[in-house]
Amino acid sequence: MNEKFLISVVVPLYNYRKYIKNCIQSVCNQTYKNFELIIVDDCSIDNSYEVAKKYKKKDARIKLIRLDKNYGYSRAKNEGIIKSKGEYIVTLDADDMLTKKSLEVRLEAALKSNLTFIYADALTVYNKISLEECYKLNPSLIKKKKIEGMASYSVSINLYNIHAQSVMIHRGIYMKYGLYDEKLRSRSDREMWWRLFGKDEKEDKKIEAYYLPKAVAYYRYHRYSMWRKRKRNPEIDKKIIKMSEKAYKKRKKEGITKENTRFLEK
Repeated sequence: MNEKFLISVVVPLYNYRKYIKNCIQSVCNQTYKNFELIIVDDCSIDNSYEVAKKYKKKDARIKLIRLDKNYGYSRAKNEGIIKSKGEYIVTLDADDMLTKKSLEVRLEAALKSNLTFIYADALTVYNKISLEECYKLNPSLIKKKKIEGMASYSVSINLYNIHAQSVMIHRGIYMKYGLYDEKLRSRSDREMWWRLFGKDEKEDKKIEAYYLPKAVAYYRYHRYSMWRKRKRNPEIDKKIIKMSEKAYKKRKKEGITKENTRFLEK
């Protein structure tokens, strides 16, 4: 396909030296080659930054930013988006990976549908599986539950249950509706979806989205993942949800303004 559109892949990184190698390789292995990979190290205290630095030296498409202190997931993601130059933006957690055609199929869907928000499905893979082993998985077989113990097929059921790793957003969305809430160290994606689509189907959507029924990412399931941490600490998770709801209600009442949201500038 035509590769005239630059895609920015933003990876917030904090203490994931065990996984960042596979993450970077999965981006560099894309069939769609016109991308930039922006890794934002949120002041890691292991050698994650050093691992990423080695890859930066090998590929000019990789940009590496190191924050001066640990600001949290949302701030790191925002800093990467602000530094991005792509017309379309993808965010990817440092412990997750992309399928080989991930960027290609999402961009193709965006251009075909003429929409600025694309979301798809993901494969949940378990801790020790390598990128090479991920590539050998057959999504159609997993979806039929013929493969167990290695991976499962995760469907983005609707706009309120989206895999953040499966989303591709036109940069104009961040220019008009703002960046992620930096007070939220978790679930800032959920607040963003509410901001764009309303908290339920009764509310008016600010934009339309296109659902692509394909697995475009590998979501790694391990003991340190955010999802596992929330499951182990339900009370903390409830607190985070309340904070997300408070942030959403504030923007709904006041409007999305420069006083309550950072924006991607032109």
